[in-house]
Amino acid sequence: MWPLIFMFLFPLFTPGLKPEEKIKHAIKTELDYFPEARLRDIYKNFFQDAYGPGHLIPDTTHAGKYLDHELQQYIGDTLLWQPVGMHGDYYRVNLTLVKNGVIPRGVLLEAMVESAPLARNPDIETWKKQWHEIMKVIEQMNLHIDDFEQDKQAIETLFSDNEYVMHHSDHYNNTYNRHYRIIHRSVFDRWRNSYLKDFKE
Repeated sequence: MWPLIFMFLFPLFTPGLKPEEKIKHAIKTELDYFPEARLRDIYKNFFQDAYGPGHLIPDTTHAGKYLDHELQQYIGDTLLWQPVGMHGDYYRVNLTLVKNGVIPRGVLLEAMVESAPLARNPDIETWKKQWHEIMKVIEQMNLHIDDFEQDKQAIETLFSDNEYVMHHSDHYNNTYNRHYRIIHRSVFDRWRNSYLKDFKE
């Protein structure tokens, strides 16, 4: 028996949910599992749904070496997989699955390469507008997230520099020791009937 937990998908992909409800569900789910998440961690969740793993794999050789490095690290996170953002186009796949031989290393790297061009990849102006709509919902939720104002300003500074990639907060990394890779849901759906068929959701 695997001493690990799964992300329940309902109602994230239930037809008929309004965009605001999908945003709220994605945020609540992230904070339910990772209550120490900061605003920048929530930003990254939605960012990954929009852009996938493309920023991680311009050099597949480097991506492979970095994966090997991470596989040697302690993984404290017990969530095997997690759909991200309001659309759930991408999944975070826990590297425990690779470390324990459930998903072969090469299969994961191929999945990242396959997943990268499937991202929506909005232009930065479109992404800014989308994030500002997400921020409206976050502020309405009155979540009392630590470092909220600092992270809010950091994101706006990022945008003003015409950038959009942001890393997890140090606090999040140190608290949860998460190690995962991003794959498209079409790949993940294939894995449900192969590598992950013995896992119950």
